Amino acid sequence: MRTVVLDDTAELISAALKEFEELAIERLKYQPTVNVLLTGGTLGIAFIAGLQSLALPWERFHFRFSDERFVALDDEDRNEHQALSAWPALANHLWRFPSPDVALDQAATQSTRDFEEEFGELAVPDAVFDICILGMGPDGHIASLFPGRDCDERWVIAVSDSPKPPSMRLSLSYSAILKSRNVIFLASGKAKAEAVGKVFESADLPAAKVTGQIDTVWFLDRELSDEL
Repeated sequence: MRTVVLDDTAELISAALKEFEELAIERLKYQPTVNVLLTGGTLGIAFIAGLQSLALPWERFHFRFSDERFVALDDEDRNEHQALSAWPALANHLWRFPSPDVALDQAATQSTRDFEEEFGELAVPDAVFDICILGMGPDGHIASLFPGRDCDERWVIAVSDSPKPPSMRLSLSYSAILKSRNVIFLASGKAKAEAVGKVFESADLPAAKVTGQIDTVWFLDRELSDEL
């Protein structure tokens, strides 16, 4: 695991974009497409907005979110809606979670089936995601995987009682996210310092349960780092 500290969030996003670009260029030497997991939140959406500044062959990229709020497609709380507002062309390369036209459990089953058709059985340990971008909440949660909660062994789980609204969500499981070659964490602000410190000490928090099969790097801003 590596840690990179930047002076502010703008530099943090810039450094993370550079890391992403280098990893993507390397993967494109050996495979036709690059599979990427995205994250929402302030830093996640800022990162997505910055992607469009990179001169990469986006037709060779497949993007998915590691979780989604189970609200209407045009709801401002939906990660995909925020991302497409930041980078409209992402729509051409984005797999989207179901909308609430179906029940939450049905949507999780449908999404799991989609992942199985694309990537095979979850139990196979091989990496299928080349780059995974993750944020972290002040409680140490990632995607919609929250502390103290069990997680089913399937590609996509239904979360019906998220402690952070909106309450209904779809999320990749730990086992699914762990099928990532490279994981890039984005974290800023002193409010998250306690959780980051615990993660670095391998405490039982969701963010501590995820590492890349090849590499994991945490991008922190100075405000957070100074509190560690």
